Amino acid sequence: MTGFLPIVRVTLRQLLGGKRLIVLGLLGAIPAVVVWLATANRLSSKMLETYNESAIPTLFLIVMPITSIVLGSASLGDERRDGTLSFLVVRPIPRSVITAAKLAAAALAAVAVSAVAGILASVAVSIRASDWSTLVPTVVGLAISAGSYTAVFLVLGHLTSRAVLMGLVYLFLWETGISFAAPSLANISLFRIGLTAYTGMLPESQTVLAETLGSLTPGAGGAAVKMLILGALAIATAAALLRTRDIT
Repeated sequence: MTGFLPIVRVTLRQLLGGKRLIVLGLLGAIPAVVVWLATANRLSSKMLETYNESAIPTLFLIVMPITSIVLGSASLGDERRDGTLSFLVVRPIPRSVITAAKLAAAALAAVAVSAVAGILASVAVSIRASDWSTLVPTVVGLAISAGSYTAVFLVLGHLTSRAVLMGLVYLFLWETGISFAAPSLANISLFRIGLTAYTGMLPESQTVLAETLGSLTPGAGGAAVKMLILGALAIATAAALLRTRDIT
């Protein structure tokens, strides 16, 4: 595992440097503002329902996926397009270690931004309701979906410079459109992986989010396994690409 931690550290600085962190941070503040306004003058008994109808869609369908798509695509993609990937792969480091480190950095960055957004939104409703039950499920659900998104877009970002555009098309065409119209297709939905964890940890939310879940069964364990499988596949695929593609 020599080189793993240095690659993670350098990649984190690259991903969260400059204006990117400011833009993603501002994006992450939106759910807290939305839920704070939505819960004004609401009865305490309706706070969770309002949170699930306002903050959860904003977090899982806007903030987390956009953040994860941008950071996942950039983790290997930026190095390839800048011509710096060749300096990394000539070192005596296994390709799988390089891709695992790149994925770990992208996932950590995406989870950090998404988790902060989730914490702010959860705190906003918790202050109103004096009930902190949404905090941990929100963070866990976002972390699992963010890890899933970054795994997929780590590979796409290495393959094409249009990975972010492809991700946004997938997000707004598939995630917010087709998969809602056809509940049986919910299994091919990255944001729903984390949402099943959220609803599994907070059963009271299942009534409001049942339609969004489609055919999926709530549960944090199964969601975590799916994320880990996607991560392993992404590492193996990206490592194979590094061995076979021209990186100069």
